[in-house]
Amino acid sequence: MNKNVLLIVVLAALLAISGGIYAYTYTTSVGVVNIATPTGDIATVNTSASQPDWFDVLTIAQATETLSPDGAGDETGIATQYPTSGAHWEKVDEASSDGDSTYVATNSWTWEEDLYSTADHVEGVGNVTSVTIYMVARALNTPAQTSAYTHIKTGGTEYNGPEETLATVYGSFSEEWTDNPSTNTTWTWSEVDALQIGVGLRRALWTGALADRYSRCTQVYASVEYDYLPLTGSVPTGDLFEVYENPGYGGDLTVRVYLANTGDLQKAYESLDMHLYLEDSEEAGQSPNYQTLTLDNGVVSFTLKDPVSDNHTLSVTGGTYVLVSGDTADWEAGWTVFPEFYCEATQR
Repeated sequence: MNKNVLLIVVLAALLAISGGIYAYTYTTSVGVVNIATPTGDIATVNTSASQPDWFDVLTIAQATETLSPDGAGDETGIATQYPTSGAHWEKVDEASSDGDSTYVATNSWTWEEDLYSTADHVEGVGNVTSVTIYMVARALNTPAQTSAYTHIKTGGTEYNGPEETLATVYGSFSEEWTDNPSTNTTWTWSEVDALQIGVGLRRALWTGALADRYSRCTQVYASVEYDYLPLTGSVPTGDLFEVYENPGYGGDLTVRVYLANTGDLQKAYESLDMHLYLEDSEEAGQSPNYQTLTLDNGVVSFTLKDPVSDNHTLSVTGGTYVLVSGDTADWEAGWTVFPEFYCEATQR
């Protein structure tokens, strides 16, 4: 072999060896690097006992929506209204009873009925738990018989509340339907929107001056109770980890917290922002004194530099969330509201 060619091959081999990431050149035959290490691990991370209660995210809330008359229904059978102009439903649609300023009334021997439409619900979500119909009514004189009842129409059929004995001052009377009487099952929101509400009236006295026998109703409304899962809220707080630094280690630490199940969380949360605080960390002395762990960033880190203690608690101190829907049936299969965290402490 040509000597010049041989020299090139040897040089190439040496370059390949010295160019490797773990290849080093020493001027002496032996090189030793001494690193003082503590007995055991530099640091350990343990799960805290007082974890955040993530069940809070699934806490059901209760609320009520009031629906007042907004038009005539299928019956306008009550003989008298005051004032005489306008429609019957306008005499009973006020949000707060106006007494004898507006009303429907009758002194008929037989029952007369009104039905009124209501606007579609606006606030209500989740599951309807009951529909209660209220009427505010009175008799002009001390009554001798029952003379008013609440009245509804749903599913093409009319239903009445109990017959009530009125007083000479306005009083509130109601009937609650926990189920739709037409289906004997839980109300749906479409049934609530289609509901007609009203009142039945007859004279309160058998005898006496004709003007004293009237029964009057000044207000009618429906109260719809429902339970629902709130779309937004504050994240539960609590301790996640305890970071123990070995007393024999005098250096700094980097503590990282990872969100390990982001994919499943995104099936329940539109957004999830958690404020993480590490006791004695450099970040604890800043403003804000926390790091924000989200579905987008997936990891946050802290620095423990010359800590005054060997034990450091890492906590969730605040934050907010937005769910993808107030109905878990709309969530993609495999969802969870429980974040899974992984924490590591490494030499800095």
